[in-house]
Amino acid sequence: MQNLLLLLIAAGSSSLCACTTQPVAHVEPARPAPAIVVRKPRGEPGDFVLCKDGRVLVFPAAHPQTCS
Repeated sequence: MQNLLLLLIAAGSSSLCACTTQPVAHVEPARPAPAIVVRKPRGEPGDFVLCKDGRVLVFPAAHPQTCS
């Protein structure tokens, strides 16, 4: 009975060792997304549109634009 117990302990510890010797993948921390800074135009009031492809259109409020 003691031999069986020792065999189970040895088998369990060897499998634990096999798991810990494998290389561990390191995950790099996520980089913060760049901030969008919108500055007020000097002349007339303006507006902006965020397009789906990532572009930012800035235009005078009197002449609105679209992403297409």
